[in-house]
Amino acid sequence: MKLRSLFLAVAGALILTGFIVPRANAFVVVYFNFEDGTEGTFPDITSDDFPENPGGGTQTSTLSIIKSTDVVSVQPGLSLNRTAGDNDIPPKTPDLALSFFHAKNNPGAEICFNANTAGITQLSLSFAVDNAGNGYNNVDLTVNGTSTTAGAGLAITTSTSQIITFNSTNSTINSVANDGIVTFCLVFNGGQSNGENRQTVIDNIRLEAVPEPATAVSGALAAIGLFWCQRRRLIGLIQLRRA
Repeated sequence: MKLRSLFLAVAGALILTGFIVPRANAFVVVYFNFEDGTEGTFPDITSDDFPENPGGGTQTSTLSIIKSTDVVSVQPGLSLNRTAGDNDIPPKTPDLALSFFHAKNNPGAEICFNANTAGITQLSLSFAVDNAGNGYNNVDLTVNGTSTTAGAGLAITTSTSQIITFNSTNSTINSVANDGIVTFCLVFNGGQSNGENRQTVIDNIRLEAVPEPATAVSGALAAIGLFWCQRRRLIGLIQLRRA
């Protein structure tokens, strides 16, 4: 009976460990979809948050546009990079986005927001972009004022829609993982026109991450300690029964 009880205890501990140790699933930290605005006006700069929007982020943030109001406006948006649970979809909303114009005379245009990276890692920042061909052709990501690509940035393809992602493979974004409050800025350059047409359109900005693994490691170590104690007791009981 004791042998069976110990076996059940070890089995129960293994099952419990599955619940204790968190799985490294990415989640949305901050999300901007620009849907709560009006076409032709200044963009909506408030993030979409869970649970009001099931596809929103876990943190609230506000977008800062580091240029005057005469170089951005709300334009028809993009479906690319929208989160799976985003409930701001047509026909409920008109599908809107942030659009830059006067790009040539406004190099270094920035859109910035803050997020708390404490307890998270494997950061990834992505957004959808549509470039008419005369807008910005390069974007860099800075964290707390420092370029994550050594100033090289990433190319924006002209005359097509695409998703641009900054992650550990092409930037040093994870240098601020588990840091606390961090300022993330997308910096745009290479504008070709001073017109007021639809030039560079930005939509569905997503900062994603996974939980920092320290909690998982602590849980695993505790489980190993429990299994070791149970193993020693089990061996002792078997030897006693044989005697």
